[in-house]
Amino acid sequence: MKIKKYRAADSQQAMRLIRAEQGPDASILTCYQVPEGIEFVVAINTPDLQDASGRQLSVRARESQKNDETAADRDLMTLRHELGSMRVLLERNLGRLVAQESPLATGDLAARLTSAGLGGVLQQRLRTVLPEQPDRETLAEAIKTSLGAVTCGEWPAHGATALIGSPGAGKTQLMITLALQHRRRSPQTPLFLVSLDRLRFGAREQLMALGKVLRLPVLFAEDAAALRDELAQLPADARVLVDTAGADHHDEAALAALGKSLDAAGVAHRVLVMAMDMSEELRQLTLSAFAALRPSGVVTTRVDTLAQPGLLASWLCRQDLPWLGSSISRDHAAAWQAADTGALAARIAVRWPLAAAVPVPEHVERWSWSAQRRTA
Repeated sequence: MKIKKYRAADSQQAMRLIRAEQGPDASILTCYQVPEGIEFVVAINTPDLQDASGRQLSVRARESQKNDETAADRDLMTLRHELGSMRVLLERNLGRLVAQESPLATGDLAARLTSAGLGGVLQQRLRTVLPEQPDRETLAEAIKTSLGAVTCGEWPAHGATALIGSPGAGKTQLMITLALQHRRRSPQTPLFLVSLDRLRFGAREQLMALGKVLRLPVLFAEDAAALRDELAQLPADARVLVDTAGADHHDEAALAALGKSLDAAGVAHRVLVMAMDMSEELRQLTLSAFAALRPSGVVTTRVDTLAQPGLLASWLCRQDLPWLGSSISRDHAAAWQAADTGALAARIAVRWPLAAAVPVPEHVERWSWSAQRRTA
């Protein structure tokens, strides 16, 4: 098996390229946003190997090749785990070094706020209340106060919630995380997973596997009428998560069709899933495009890709939608963090560079050393 990547301006163009080259049964492994638009990773099955005479390899040779591929897959998985552990270790230690050795530790307050990702309206508010050399506790309290205008929402205890957003924003990943959290915290409340995604390859299989592992019912709706009928049969106190197909910000037809489907099915609570690894311009275009679907709140994903957590706080100050929470890592079990401005302020303050210690004059050091030698 080989891996090939396809890039296009949107998901529809990418799908046309994939189907033209690989056929309708192409296996898509994943997709994500890139500066040019969207990138799909596709698995390609290579033709059977043949010897020099054109005959196929023997059964023994095939078994040996399969064993080699299995061993290579295990080695690749081990390497991924090791790289993940190294990343966590590096981020932890580099964060500590930034806090201790930042050259901006004694610089101008505005420059230090900018280096921490705190800009725009949030920086203006902080500069009016902070001293020139604030400590971390003072900074955390000031950020929490300055984020008072940010509305923090909560997920409804029951009813249907549709996850909407661009392709690759992390809707299915978020559904997995929420399902795991619900399983741990509210096992008595029934939870149903519903999929409206008919475009992405492997979406249904992924959801079915999740339902099997967590022992949760998984439903599939082909259209708005089917979704309405499925929801009408569920218990009134049930919690329902609806995974929708991604729609690009410039695909007006897909956005309009999605809005009509949710209206017809009676799904009023809609959560916009926003990936933070997109450019600022693309995030604003996405917000404007999905405003027609009347989202009830926004969830920020891939927050761990930001250079500074202050960038998230600055972005939230410019939004009108209630903030429901963030996905702060790639670990399904520990990725979710509910909306909490105090916790976000504390995360920012942990990486704040402290003022450097006042250096001891060189002549004092020599005098102390000479005095110690004479005493000895």
